[in-house]
Amino acid sequence: MDRDRIWTLMSRKLSGEATTAELSELDELQKMHPELDLPAQMVKEFWNLPTETDEEEFLEATFHLHSKMLNKKGYYLNNSVSETGSLSLENQQNTPRKRRLLFLAATSFLLLVCVVFYFNKQGITTTSNKIAKSEVSTKKGSRTKVQLPDGTTVWLNSSSKLTYDNQNFGKVIREVSLSGEAYFDVVKNKTKPFIIHTAKMDVKVLGTVFNVKCYPGEKTTETSLIHGSVEVSVKNRQEKIMMKPNEKLILQNEASIAAVKTAATNIKKNALNNNNPIFELSHLTLYPTNNEIVETGWVENKLVFTNESLEDVALKMQRWYGVTIIIKYDRLKKELLTGIFEKETIEQALKALQYTTRFNYQTKNDTITISK
Repeated sequence: MDRDRIWTLMSRKLSGEATTAELSELDELQKMHPELDLPAQMVKEFWNLPTETDEEEFLEATFHLHSKMLNKKGYYLNNSVSETGSLSLENQQNTPRKRRLLFLAATSFLLLVCVVFYFNKQGITTTSNKIAKSEVSTKKGSRTKVQLPDGTTVWLNSSSKLTYDNQNFGKVIREVSLSGEAYFDVVKNKTKPFIIHTAKMDVKVLGTVFNVKCYPGEKTTETSLIHGSVEVSVKNRQEKIMMKPNEKLILQNEASIAAVKTAATNIKKNALNNNNPIFELSHLTLYPTNNEIVETGWVENKLVFTNESLEDVALKMQRWYGVTIIIKYDRLKKELLTGIFEKETIEQALKALQYTTRFNYQTKNDTITISK
C-alpha cells in the first residue's frame, strides 16, 4: 500500500539511507496523500528530538519496551533480544548507532499509532476509499490545515468536511466538495480552474485566497474573497456572479425567505420571488478597533464577531469550543455583540459576554443553558 511505503521511505530518509530514486518516490507519494502531511511532520519532529544523556541505557530500555509492543501488534524486528535481556546485534561494532536506528524504527511505528490516536482525539479524520476519494473532516472544537496535491493550502474549520478525487485531481480539473467552512489559498493554474462544490453554490477560481462557509442547517452560505477573483454559480439560477477582492456573497439557504436585511456596507442586492435563492453582495466585515477581517479570523485561531446576535455568536461558540449552547429566553437571542476570543476558555468567554449582556447560565457536562 502507498501509505505503508511512505513510512518505509520516510524512515530511510530520516536515517540518511534513502537513495535519490527513493527520495523522488517519497515526494510523489506525499503529493498523492496530502492528508498525511501533518502526521509526517510530527514523526519528523519526534525523530529529531535529542535523546537522554545516558544514551546507551535509554536506548536499550526503550528498544525493549517498543519491541514488546510491536510484537503484540504482530510486527517483529530482525534483530533480537537475548535471554539475558541484552540487545543482540550481528556486528557489535558501531553498536550505539545500530541501537539508535532500531530505536528510531520502533519509535516511528509507535509515532504513527500515536498520530492516529491524536487525530481521533482532536476530531481530525482522514479517509480514503476504494474509488480514490480522499476526505478530511473535523469535529466540534477542532481545526486543521491540509495541502492538496496541486499545492493548494486549505484551512478547515470545526465541524467541516472536505472531499476530493485524489486519483484524478489536477489531471483535467481541480474539484473539491465542502460541507462546513474552509479558507483556501489556491495555486494559480489558468488551464485547470479550481472548483468548490457546496450544497447551494459552486465557486470557480484560477488562483486566489478566499473563505467559504456552508454549514448544513444554517441560514446562509457565504463566500468571502480576500484577493484575486472568483466566479460563483448559485444553484437553481442561471446567472454567474463575479466577485472582487474584499467582497462577501451571502446566500439565503431558505428559498421561502421573503427579504434580506440590508447591511450598511451593502453594494448590491438581488431578491427575487420565493422560487429562487436570495443573495446579497457586500463588503467584508472589519473589526472596529484593529480592522481585522471578521470572516477569516478563525484561520488565526481567533473567534471574531461584530454586531452579531447572541444566537449567532452562540452557534459559533458551539463549534469553537465543542459544546452545546441552549438559549431559553428569546429576547436574549437578538442581543447584538462584538468581541474577539483567542485564548479564553468557554467559562472566560461567557463571563466576558455577561459584561455587555445580562444573562445567567448553567453548565452540565458539555451543555450550557443560557437564561435571563
